[in-house]
This record gives sequence, C-alpha cells and structure tokens, in this order.
Amino acid sequence: MNKIIIAGSIFGALLIPSVASAQPVQSLSGDWSASNSTVAKTADGVHFGTYADGGAVGGSAIYKGFTGKLADVTDFKFQFTYNQAGELTGATPYGRIWLDNDQDGKADATVMFDPSLGGLVTPLKGATLTFGTADDSVRYDDDKGNSGQLSWAEVKAAHADARVVQIGVSQGYSMGTDLSAMLKSMTINGHSFEFNAPSDSNGAASVEGKQGLNGINGINGNDGQNGHDGANGKDGVTTIIRETKIVGNTMRTVTAPTMRGAKLVSVKATMRGKKLPATGRKIQVNLTGKTVGNYNVSIITKFRKHGKTFTVNSTRNLSVHTAR
Repeated sequence: MNKIIIAGSIFGALLIPSVASAQPVQSLSGDWSASNSTVAKTADGVHFGTYADGGAVGGSAIYKGFTGKLADVTDFKFQFTYNQAGELTGATPYGRIWLDNDQDGKADATVMFDPSLGGLVTPLKGATLTFGTADDSVRYDDDKGNSGQLSWAEVKAAHADARVVQIGVSQGYSMGTDLSAMLKSMTINGHSFEFNAPSDSNGAASVEGKQGLNGINGINGNDGQNGHDGANGKDGVTTIIRETKIVGNTMRTVTAPTMRGAKLVSVKATMRGKKLPATGRKIQVNLTGKTVGNYNVSIITKFRKHGKTFTVNSTRNLSVHTAR
C-alpha cells in the first residue's frame, strides 16, 4: 500500500483543549486546507474523488490548528463513508498525524490510522464508519504496512516528544478503482469538527435569495372576478385527502463486516441504546411501526487471527420515510 507523505510547516495556533465540543466547518480555509482539487467541501461533508485509479492519485483534508507534541494528543478519530468498484482493503480513507522529529518545522514521519488494519479487513462500503486512537491499531512511519500494526499507546510513548505538524484524513495513493469518500467529522482531544455544514461559498446566493423575498412589489393586475360556489355551496375549495405511504418500517436485516482469514468471535449491535439480536453476522432490526426518521445501528465486531483479537466498529444507517 503506497501512501504519500505530504510535508508541511507548523501553523501557529492554540493547543485544542480536551473538552467535548463540536464546531461546524464551512470551508477548507484558515487552519483547514485541501491538498488538491479532488478534495472539496460540500454540504454533506468533505468529498474525496472520484479516483479512477486509487494507486495513482488521491487527496487529503489537512488541519494545521494543533500546536503541541504527540504526547499532547489524547484522542483522535474520524467518521466517514466510502465506495470503491472492487473489494480491496486499501481503498478506504485513512487518518494521519504528521510529525517533526528533528525540529526543522517539516514533517519527517507519520502515525497512520488505517481502518483496514494493514490489509486484514475490508471495511464495509456505504456504511458510516469511525476509526481512531480508540481502535488501538496504528503504524509508525510505515504507509505501506510492511512492519505490521502497533498499539497507539506504544507509538505515543516512543515518540512523545515529536512535534505535531498537521493532522488529516486522506484517500487514494493506495489501491482500488473508482474510489470516493465523504468525511463527516474529525475529532481531536474531544473537539469535534463537523463537516456536514453548509458551505460558505453559497453565501452570495443566500443573500440574493433573501433580497428576492424582500424585493420590490410587482405592479398590481386587475382584480379577477369571483369564482362560482363549489358543489357544497361553500368556498369553492375542494380538499383532496391523500393517504401517506410509509416506506422502510419493516423488519430489516444488516450484516456485520468481515475480516479476511480471521475467525468471527462476536457481534454486538445496538440501536438507540437497545441491544439487537444477531445470528452470526446477520443482525435483525425491527422497524415495524416506527415513525419517519433515521435509525442508526452501531455494530461492534470482534475477530481472532494469529492469536490476536481485533475489534471493528461500524455503523449502518437505516431510515423510515414517506414515499414520493
């Protein structure tokens, strides 16, 4: 897996406090930037791709608003969805913390957060996934995955004094075809950056729309003649009652992810705090009679491979809606 390191310089800003908070990001500007034009802020999040050849091209969403050392990073995670034409492990987005070991202001190593765990698992396409320090599986200065996975604790301890240059999420420069992804949020030390905020590039259009609502009144036309009374002799208004059809409020089945060459240990799933029944990798979700809305299923899947236990966290988004 060949993932290119992008060098950068330290950007002066305050260390993010370890306090739970959320901040909408409306554009990739200021502390945020895109490595190239394949990465763009949209109303639904930061979009990557589409990359016809994931081994030849890619892009990154980069944050330079963190000043401190690796020891100062208490937690990091990113939430995303992705798609690819095939089933290759290295097609997912991946997080990185770029480090400056020699104090020259430039990145010379990275801590890699790879949801495929170095090629052991192919994350579920189209699902909302989260990966980060809590998954305790990282690589140090090894984008290709040659040395295997390490724990977050040991990497953090071994390189505690390395200064953080930038933090970000990338897709591409790895493998796969027709890759695309949507970055929904990124959290650093409890501070969540939410990307599903309206882009400020639409500001001018919003102002223009407001002016249209408050524009100059048009010239009055001649008053029309009164219409005839309706059949009921009242206001001449006919009310048509249509039956609203609800879609999706049935028994649904979702499937937990797989891990190549590993034995399934357990599957635990919850929806809105309630445990869901699971048989093997199949999870039953009873949406019978549920009202219109989104229903997110959180899945914790454990595997056993080469004497080690691996945990994969994923989310499936289900919805109940009205038919058009």
